[in-house]
Amino acid sequence: MNSPSDTRQNAPPARTAGTALYTVVAAGLIVAIGALGAAYGVRGWLDSTANHAPPAELSASHIITIGAQRYAVPAALLADPIQRRDGFAERMDLTLALPVGENGTLSEVAITIMPRGRTRTSAALLDSVYLHQFAPTQLSGVPGLVGKPLELDVGTTGETVWYDPLTANPFVAKCMTPLAMTLGDRTCLRVLTLSDRNTAIVTFNPAALDNWRGFDARIEEALSPLRK
Repeated sequence: MNSPSDTRQNAPPARTAGTALYTVVAAGLIVAIGALGAAYGVRGWLDSTANHAPPAELSASHIITIGAQRYAVPAALLADPIQRRDGFAERMDLTLALPVGENGTLSEVAITIMPRGRTRTSAALLDSVYLHQFAPTQLSGVPGLVGKPLELDVGTTGETVWYDPLTANPFVAKCMTPLAMTLGDRTCLRVLTLSDRNTAIVTFNPAALDNWRGFDARIEEALSPLRK
């Protein structure tokens, strides 16, 4: 892992080499942002069902296998109604409320789980793609993270990569800057390898960057009760 002062940042952008990988991640972002559904974490869903009877189609649970991992998922957590069925699947889209917001408040995140190898993690893309697209500017504002805007280009305008410059396997997330942003918008993207060896594409509100040190652990805690 290299620090922001690494002289490689002065190299000219290598967009051609990174185009294919960037397209894969961008596709993952579109899928995850498009996942609309019940904004409940696993514990929140269980609490809500104790007091309010959900519709029959949402009260069922489904055994869904992604890669080599089986998940027992309440239908209410599945953002796409088409995915509310048992069996093997190429992906699973969840919308959860996790304590990653300011001061540990709940913040909605969208998680797309895919088999390992379908897309590269954000950490892997840092040196192979993002590093060659960094603009000279460096941003601050998130304690412990460095912000590097990407060179202005078609598809990258207004995007910033936030990363931990001191870790061999760093936290890395890419955030967009939309023309108009509303409270709660999920404009940041992180791709990580889960402990069950699947890959998670996570989109979240930029405010959650302040909790980057515990971000992956919160994702794992939310998914752990679903694994069978």
